[in-house]
Amino acid sequence: MPRDLDLYKYHIIASHSLLMILSSLINLTAMKMGFSLGEGGQDMLKRALMTLALSLIIWGCGTSTQYETETQVVNPDAPVIIDYYAAEVIRPGTTWRVYLHAKDTNGDMRDIVVRLLQTGAASASTSTTRIEGKHSGEVAGYLALRTPRDTNLRRDRFTLRVLVRDREGNRSETIEVPLRFDNVPPAEIPEKWEEIADRRLGFIMITIESTFDRLRRGGRRR
Repeated sequence: MPRDLDLYKYHIIASHSLLMILSSLINLTAMKMGFSLGEGGQDMLKRALMTLALSLIIWGCGTSTQYETETQVVNPDAPVIIDYYAAEVIRPGTTWRVYLHAKDTNGDMRDIVVRLLQTGAASASTSTTRIEGKHSGEVAGYLALRTPRDTNLRRDRFTLRVLVRDREGNRSETIEVPLRFDNVPPAEIPEKWEEIADRRLGFIMITIESTFDRLRRGGRRR
């Protein structure tokens, strides 16, 4: 309710400002043309502008309410990614682990879909990992992505997009996990994820390569 009140006040102020600007422009134009609107003309002008301002207020509030309603729609049957973690910087050649914890109220999660985007690349690679039936209601573990020992990877930036699907085709919200490479020691696993540190959900079946190697091969993906 307070947010709606703020939007209402905003539209009133904006419409009043527009009203004053339009009134000033009309009066200025009339003066330049060498005639005066007179009292009757001024009253008619005020009524017209007031009608316009009220219309703008009603339209603006209606649009804001509609926008909020549309953005707040949530599918109660879709899986939910509760939490996730992955080291943002790793050494080339390291197997990257993406930890994930997801639940589904209907207990019918089917698979995890990931898409790897690389800055400057025209296309992206996709991989799907099936979720075992015993974990279809709640799943926690990590996905593993093997990386090459290519120091040229330090020039690249990657983003892994992850979502969970159920058997009805419902999808969770997509999370984005950044990845870059540098000469760094192995990242320590946060205490929160130590309990499932050995629970591998599957491998991300994507071949990761540096932009340098891809351009050397003529820009084609493997």
